[in-house]
Amino acid sequence: MISSLHLNKLSLFVIILIIFSFKPTLGEDEPADIWKKKEDEKKELNESDDAKDVTIESPIISDDISKIIIKIDEDKIVEDGQSVIGIFDPEENNFKLDMWSQTDGEDIKKVLKRIDKLKLSKLSEDLLFQILFTNSYSPKKNLNSEDFLKIKIDWLIKKKRVKDLETLLKNNLEVGHNSKAIKFLINEYISSANIKSACDNINFIDSQIQNNYLEKFTIYCLINSDRKEEAQLVYDLLLERGFKDKFFQDKINFLLGFKETTTQKILDDNLLNFYLSHVTHDNFEYEPNDKTSKYIWRYLSSANLIQIDNFEDENVISSYEQAAAQSSFESDEIFKIYLKMNFNFNQLSNSKEIYKNLPNYKARALIYQSLLLSDDVEKKLSFAFLLKDLFVKDKLLNVYNTELSEILKSIDPDKIPDQYDDLVKDNIDKKLTTKVKFNNDILHRSKVIKHFLDGEEELSRTEKDFKSVYKKIKRNKKYFISIKDIVVLESLVADGISLPTDLDYTSLSAKLTVPRNLQDLVSQNQMGLVMLKIVEIIGEDNIKDLDPETIYFLNKILNELNLKKIRNNILSEALPTRV
Repeated sequence: MISSLHLNKLSLFVIILIIFSFKPTLGEDEPADIWKKKEDEKKELNESDDAKDVTIESPIISDDISKIIIKIDEDKIVEDGQSVIGIFDPEENNFKLDMWSQTDGEDIKKVLKRIDKLKLSKLSEDLLFQILFTNSYSPKKNLNSEDFLKIKIDWLIKKKRVKDLETLLKNNLEVGHNSKAIKFLINEYISSANIKSACDNINFIDSQIQNNYLEKFTIYCLINSDRKEEAQLVYDLLLERGFKDKFFQDKINFLLGFKETTTQKILDDNLLNFYLSHVTHDNFEYEPNDKTSKYIWRYLSSANLIQIDNFEDENVISSYEQAAAQSSFESDEIFKIYLKMNFNFNQLSNSKEIYKNLPNYKARALIYQSLLLSDDVEKKLSFAFLLKDLFVKDKLLNVYNTELSEILKSIDPDKIPDQYDDLVKDNIDKKLTTKVKFNNDILHRSKVIKHFLDGEEELSRTEKDFKSVYKKIKRNKKYFISIKDIVVLESLVADGISLPTDLDYTSLSAKLTVPRNLQDLVSQNQMGLVMLKIVEIIGEDNIKDLDPETIYFLNKILNELNLKKIRNNILSEALPTRV
């Protein structure tokens, strides 16, 4: 059966067709660029798609309208509802709108579950982000758009990518249906003591959502922005639904001016109640413990509410250290606490013996102060690594990693004793350097790879560079084509660059293989699933640490899928020597 909606659309289409039949010529429709349209045009796009699914045969140039024949193929009438939700346009990374269409949703969920168990390298996580948040249709089987969106939102929340979730929300109003996403953003901003940004997010809450936490915060935000009449209206509607919360009602009646006093009780069962306790308390004081939530720890730190007067209470200091180890409390604050502890001259002079008889937190504070006071490089290094051992002993190394790296970076490398050289290198944050050192004696390290590094290198320039380098390596009778050289050669050919006819690398590349399962997915046009598997393959590794065979088949697949931007990102890490 054909729905009345489709018949109405069909009638409209026929009328337009009749009007055009009286014109001497029929102009062609210009192709629409859907990625330049606003969110509110998506519905129009879907309606247009439905109209195209209706087959109409008509003598358009005829004056006899009665000859119009209308044939409707019910099999071609497709249901509305396919959502396109994301952050990136497909063109940005050479992806496609239907990158998931041919994939079984169960396969996607299985791969994501395996990926979730990995601690992805930066490139892997960035690649996964690009894959998941490219505008695309959801799979046709076993994963609808709503569930796919939930997977994406849960990933952003787990990774605490606040700005990315906010961007997704601003670009896709459908995200406002997900109360978990909105609540996460609001709590993140409240815990950072950024109430304005927290309140800005209430504008994205879908009007159909009934969530007490979000509605309570909405009421507070309206009061905070001096829109008390609106706040009263939302509050009354909430009460009419049978809402009961004595603590909140007391606070709102106080903030609305209906009562002059409010309870001074501090409620810490959730962040909103804790925040309301703080802003309505006459003399706010709160001492966190090991049961205090991460959000409240962060709010205490962000709102400068941390006050430690008793440095002899081991339980208090330990709770702060534990919170910092769990990223609920800033690690920098721990070292500020250490510096506030008083030690006498004898303790500081003999710290390597004295610390053994102190509580663990005091031992760390003593060694940290001794480290900062030391002018001798070898002593400073000795203290630095002793302090590391003390953090490791209590499973608190996360607190010290960044501070240790900064301490080691502050030491002149030329003054570091040989016995500490490797230890220092292993404990300094390794960040990818940007300066590339080219070696024109080796193809995959030569100036030819500028083609992949820049992404905008002229083909003529690359061809010129290649001829120069090839001429040089050809003279070297001992030179052999490596796997990474083959990677370069195949990618140059894929980009339309002509290679010398006497350069035979295909016999070598024929010995290299691509995993059959990946090759099958490529042939089935399952681009999204292939990319998820590539993320899984790279996993926790840095690209430069992968073996050449893996680099080869990854590169081969990306060339076949025409994903040249991602290919270049991988080759930019895999090929050059950086200094």
